[in-house]
Amino acid sequence: MDGFTYADVLALPVYERRFFLSLKSRDNSKQKEQQEEQTKAAKLNSKGNRSSTVSGDALKNRMKNGDIPLN
Repeated sequence: MDGFTYADVLALPVYERRFFLSLKSRDNSKQKEQQEEQTKAAKLNSKGNRSSTVSGDALKNRMKNGDIPLN
């Protein structure tokens, strides 16, 4: 727990310890969910998600035919 030493925690009544532990647990859960959301968003926005592969010669031919713009 942030701001508490071990001795401070032991000096607290049990109901206050439970209260602060539940707050800390809730905060950790929220932080974990945020990290998971950021990871999912990063995966969705990342490059490299191919649905098919094209050989080098096929790519050159498609560029020559104008199927793939050069911009």
